[in-house]
Amino acid sequence: MPSEDCKKYENFLPLIGDFGPYQRRLMFWMMPAAFLFAFTYFGQIFMIHVPTGHWCRIRELEGLPKEEQIKRGIPIGKDGEFERCHRYNVPFESDTSEETNQTRTKIPCNDGWVYDPDEMPYESIATQYNWVCDKDGLGTYSVMAFFIGSIVGCLCFGYAADHCGRLVALFLANSCSMIGGCISALCKDFYCFAASRYVVGMAMNNCFLPIYILTLENVGIQYRTLVGNSALAISFTLGACALPWVAYFIRNWRHYAMVVALPVILMILMSLLLPESPSWLFSVGKVERGMEVLKEAAQSNGKTISDKEWSEMQQCHEQSFAKENSGKHYTILDLFKTFRRFVVTSILIMCWMIVALVYDAHVRVVSLLDTDVFITFSLSSLVEIPAGIVPILLLDRVGRKPVMAAVMLFCAVFSLLAGLLQRQWDVAIAAIIARFFVTIAYNVGQQWASEILPTVVRGQGLAAINVMGHTGALISPIVIYTHRYYRALPMFIITLLSVIGGVIVFILPETKGTVLPHTMDESDKRWTLRCRERQNN
Repeated sequence: MPSEDCKKYENFLPLIGDFGPYQRRLMFWMMPAAFLFAFTYFGQIFMIHVPTGHWCRIRELEGLPKEEQIKRGIPIGKDGEFERCHRYNVPFESDTSEETNQTRTKIPCNDGWVYDPDEMPYESIATQYNWVCDKDGLGTYSVMAFFIGSIVGCLCFGYAADHCGRLVALFLANSCSMIGGCISALCKDFYCFAASRYVVGMAMNNCFLPIYILTLENVGIQYRTLVGNSALAISFTLGACALPWVAYFIRNWRHYAMVVALPVILMILMSLLLPESPSWLFSVGKVERGMEVLKEAAQSNGKTISDKEWSEMQQCHEQSFAKENSGKHYTILDLFKTFRRFVVTSILIMCWMIVALVYDAHVRVVSLLDTDVFITFSLSSLVEIPAGIVPILLLDRVGRKPVMAAVMLFCAVFSLLAGLLQRQWDVAIAAIIARFFVTIAYNVGQQWASEILPTVVRGQGLAAINVMGHTGALISPIVIYTHRYYRALPMFIITLLSVIGGVIVFILPETKGTVLPHTMDESDKRWTLRCRERQNN
């Protein structure tokens, strides 16, 4: 069949329906995937949380109110705060003078710790096994194990998404999330817990990203932004807001770990029932199976297509695969084989590293604020809703590039304010607003990268980008840890990184109003290295 006649079949969505019942079902199934994605991402925070109010256990004083325990048996530091890792060798039997205070020596905690029940009403693994003082790095190390697992998972499941299918990757990732989560609930030491979180980390992003890609590949241009952001704005937000209260009311970190892990079974079952992406099937030469999915979609959408058109469409996709791919299996290395590909891919990676680091740092910074962690986490998570709505309203009007640049620079402004302000709720509000802007960047970046990369390497390309994003997120606990040297230092670091992220995106190609590229050749024609460019059609 002449190539001119095949052009009308390159984008099959107008023929089968670009937002009918078929696409709405896919969008519906994205909702629980996004909800459980929040469980996988944030669930660990409330397993390892340590209240700032903790001090050495002194059995002689245990019957007294906490204020009296601290006053009689805990040294006061130069900053006016009580010490959390030392006690007096002999506790006061009653209120005494400062002179008596100086006659005694302080010693390290030798009988465990007391954790303020008003600040945290349940026992986490960190408080159960006293991950404080000389062990206070264990919680951070378990988070780093999670993100190291996410790097391995992105590489493995990204490869699976492009070579085995979107649904295979979805099945494997969610299986890791469930298995690792259940093992976490059984752990009795740091090494078991870190290993289990490594397994859960392998599911990070990939427990949601394959169905996100699959859905975007099957909706029309004008609906991509709506579909891509709705699940994150609604379901991901609900999952994030629910998590602290699930932990609060269950009041047992092991039971909480099981509650977070077991619902993932739904995603495992869903990956066995959903139809595979026809775009991916065509890209790997499984044209006949792809046509079956398209026929089911057209029937579901109420579209009538003649047998002749179906036959012509199948011939065109078979010819396209033979011409463009010739059985070739593309790898992530193809994204670096020319200078233009190298620059675009490198900027995508660098931008996503910064966004992921800044986003994760703003998620975890709530533990440093002198406010209730459960309330503050829920309030800061609520910004995910407007942060999901803003892209829907602006991306297809203004474009990806200006929105991304603007929100990163606004994030820098409010992160700087959070570092400079002093009053606790002023700092909290500035940090929450900064998280609002970086969440927009997170949502835009996910969609933008999916639109820039071609179908043949979309899974691997997004996996590589997410690998580097998780590398950035891996650094975020270290950025947060710098508050021990200077209170505002984490926010100043975040400010600098946000400015860099807001500037470098101007080099990336704009994708407003364009169809998704299928081959590397299509991408090469669109990827330009200029800050302002012509509209692609």
